[in-house]
Formats: sequence, C-alpha cells, structure tokens
Amino acid sequence: MTVLRPIFLTVLLCCAALAAVAQRTVTPVETDDKKPEAPTLHYFDKHGDPLKEPVLFLSQLDTVQSVSAAAKPVYPRIYALDVGLNFFDGILAIAGQKHGGADVLASLSMWNWLFPTVEFGIGMAKNTPDPGNFTYKGKPSVYFKLGADYNFLYKSNPHYRVLVGLRAGYSPFSFDITDISMESPYWQEHQSLELLGNKSHAWWGEALAGLRVNIAGDWSLGWTFRYHFLFGKPKSAAGNPWYIPGYGTQSSPISATFSIIYTFCR
Repeated sequence: MTVLRPIFLTVLLCCAALAAVAQRTVTPVETDDKKPEAPTLHYFDKHGDPLKEPVLFLSQLDTVQSVSAAAKPVYPRIYALDVGLNFFDGILAIAGQKHGGADVLASLSMWNWLFPTVEFGIGMAKNTPDPGNFTYKGKPSVYFKLGADYNFLYKSNPHYRVLVGLRAGYSPFSFDITDISMESPYWQEHQSLELLGNKSHAWWGEALAGLRVNIAGDWSLGWTFRYHFLFGKPKSAAGNPWYIPGYGTQSSPISATFSIIYTFCR
C-alpha cells in the first residue's frame, strides 16, 4: 500500500490537469453581422401600459429605408403632355358678358407632381356703360401666360388632380373709344368724338387653385379659379383701359377657366 500511494496520487493529479485544460478549450464560433436579431418579448405597449400577454416581435422595420422609399416619386420625370382649350369666357359672352375670348394651354407632367404650363389666347371686348355716352371696343388682341402647377395627388391616378399654381401674364393690346357724346345745355350744342387706335400693354400675375377629372379615355375636364394682380397700371393716350385681354376688367381681380384637355402619355 505504501508503494501504490505515490502512483495513485500521480494519476489523480494528471486527471485533474487534463480536466482543467479541457475546460479552458474554446470552440470557435463564426459570427454573422447580418444575422437577424433574436425575437424579443414586449411586456408594455407604446404608451407604457402593461399588456395582458407578452407580444413576440420577430423583426424590426428599417425606418430609414421605409421613409426613403415612401418619399420617392411614383411616376417618371417626364410622364405626359397635356393640351387643352379654355372656353369659359366664350360661355359667359353668350350669357351676356361684355368681354370674352379663348386660349389654348400646353402643360408638361413631371413626376405627376410639377406641371410647367404655357397659355396663349385672344381676347376682345365691347361695352357701352351707363349713362351710355361712349362705347369701349377692345380689338382682338393676344395674351401669353407662363407658370407652373403643383399636384397634391401626385402619387394617385394621374387622371385626377388637385392643383395650386402661379402664372405671369402679358398682353399688348389696342382699343377704340367711339360714340363719345358731349352735350352743352347752356349753348344747346351736341358734339360726338372718337378716340381710335389706342395702344397699351400690361403685365400681371395670377394665383390659382383647380381640379382635374377624367371623362373618357385620355380626355379630361379642368377648372381653375384665379386671383389677378397687376404689376403696374396700363397706360394709353386715352386713359386707363377698361379691359385687358387675358386679365379681364380692372374692376374685378377674380376670374375662372373651364377647359377640355387631351393627354399624350409616354
């Protein structure tokens, strides 16, 4: 027994050393940064109140990616070309308005969001105001408008739009004032005058709001309501003109359009 004791102690120490080495051995594990996070239990709602039962969330949304995707335009940069005819003044002239005209428009659709627009038209007028001692005749004259519209429904069906926009307008025009009647009760005389070939021009701006709806195929109807503001009073040898083509009468800063429009899509 005395001889076996040292051998037994030696074997016991060797086993202990091997066990210690085995415990320190680390098994290598591969790491994956793209591996989704482990599911987590949520015990409270977004208001901080405790839930009746814990909810297990398996994944988390990438908020940056989601917002970025939502902000992207739905339609291409150049999507369509609109051409149309505004005949609202013609309808009012038939109803008795003393001035009128018509204009055509061309509008480019960019992302169904922004619509650079050009308008070109002709306006005229004839009016004998009370007490009827003269007649104002606005000769057929051209006008131009340039601007852009913004569509609030740019992610929706492009056949339907809710618009706001701006325009800058210009018209060189001419007019006559005829049948000017001048009475002199004292001298008992009557005199008639005419002021012909008066020329003038005007610059103005417009702020508008409008709607656009599809009626059939690529045909649509559009309405706009506009507020006008002159950049300067037009002048002429005969005084202040009563009517400005494309603007209307200076007594009213409000006007409207009613157009039929055809769309050429890409």
